[in-house]
Amino acid sequence: MALSDAYHGETIGALSIGGVDLYSQIYKPILLDIVRVSGPDCYRCRYGQKRDNCDAECFKEAEKCFKLYADEICAFVVEPLVQCAGGMRIYPPKYLKKIRQACSRYNVHLIADEIATGFGRTGKMFACEHAGISPDIICLSKGLTGGYLPMALAVTTQEIYDAFYADYNEGKAFMHSHTYSGNPLACSAANEVLSVMQEEQILEKATENAGYFTQLISESLKNHKNVGEIRSIGLINAVELVEERETKLAFDPKLRIGYHVYKRALSKGVLLRPLGDVLYFNPPLTITREEMDSVVKISTECIRDIII
Repeated sequence: MALSDAYHGETIGALSIGGVDLYSQIYKPILLDIVRVSGPDCYRCRYGQKRDNCDAECFKEAEKCFKLYADEICAFVVEPLVQCAGGMRIYPPKYLKKIRQACSRYNVHLIADEIATGFGRTGKMFACEHAGISPDIICLSKGLTGGYLPMALAVTTQEIYDAFYADYNEGKAFMHSHTYSGNPLACSAANEVLSVMQEEQILEKATENAGYFTQLISESLKNHKNVGEIRSIGLINAVELVEERETKLAFDPKLRIGYHVYKRALSKGVLLRPLGDVLYFNPPLTITREEMDSVVKISTECIRDIII
């Protein structure tokens, strides 16, 4: 099981559970069958609720799927709290908590894809902490080595580990590896990054700056007639541009508004990466307030230049 608009990578298995057709459409004939759950979209909530005070009513969609397919489902794979490639959709911790409860109730493993949200990205070391839950498997990468070298981890429970373990002479241990598994340079970089995060209190400082960054973006753009929503968690901030603010009507994709804002910002030395017409800020945890001021100022100017 996985959410709509999910993104989990581009190998066959990962593409199968992903829900962004841009990446997977061409491979449909060879992808694995999964159960797709209509995921939360708090900006355009089908239940008319607000993410800050809802009871995750939209989980009803997932509950229906659990009741129908629990006996044949091995795992529910989810991006905790932030569906990144799906448009930086941010949903409440209560939804994630309900997933954990349902997985436990129906004996389905919960796999948390924290590749993009782990290591302080959301204001806590791992996004799952916001909901006070622990997955059965957590996938980690990116921030693990600070971007210096590629490395990923799949961390699991003792119960799952034991199910895959056997003494060598039994000949039944789970064998799976890649040429560069356990690369010592990558492991060394990861250890040093984790040490620096702890010794220099990187997460604590980033959390202090996150409020400043979000307030700065809000004050600069909240009154713009084409800014539909500004959503944030930790240092992640996303600005959704719409044609009509009142109705939340999206721009015609052919106009490529987000792309034109990106090009204008690039000419001024700021690298944005729009997801359609969603502009997002996902800066290094060590970004300074002076850098925040500069990035937001230039981005605001570019939005106003493009959308007259």
